[in-house]
Amino acid sequence: MEKTEKKDSTMVEADDNTVNILNQQLTNISAENQFLTFEVDNEEYGVDVLKVQEIIRYREPTAMPNAPEVIKGVINFRGEVIPVVDLRKKFNLADKEYDNFTVIIALEVKDKIVGVIVDQVSDMVSFSDEDIQENLEFGSQVDTEFIKGMARLDERLIILLYLEKLLSFEEFKAVNKVGSNLEKDSTKESEE
Repeated sequence: MEKTEKKDSTMVEADDNTVNILNQQLTNISAENQFLTFEVDNEEYGVDVLKVQEIIRYREPTAMPNAPEVIKGVINFRGEVIPVVDLRKKFNLADKEYDNFTVIIALEVKDKIVGVIVDQVSDMVSFSDEDIQENLEFGSQVDTEFIKGMARLDERLIILLYLEKLLSFEEFKAVNKVGSNLEKDSTKESEE
């Protein structure tokens, strides 16, 4: 049993080091067409690195009553309460137990900070314009509104997400409502 604990401890330390390295790289980013890539259900996705605030080791969000199913709850991020979206639920994928690789990526979406839960972070990647195919058409059965395009990297295809359209109007309204209700509660508490 001691060996298992050491192995798990070593794995968590290695994962923490990876997250720390990626967060350090995020502070030095300025180029266009650079994306943070991550996995959800063995598919690789990418988001504009300039929208990434931080990568956070997964911690259980506080559940919010009456929130849409995709909103897992809220967490404290740098002293601010932010909503957390489960991308597995958003993409209608089967639930998966969170593990040592699961992280929350804090992203700026429409001037708000929102956390998204992903299975694991992959890498930071730059693409040339030629490597990105936009204006994808899959027919009316596939909702591609939040897909900015597909990027090719060697034999890999990475789905690039359009963050401003990732949440539906109703979901974004719920995110705003959660934030404004929490701000009112904290203001009320500080006045008392």
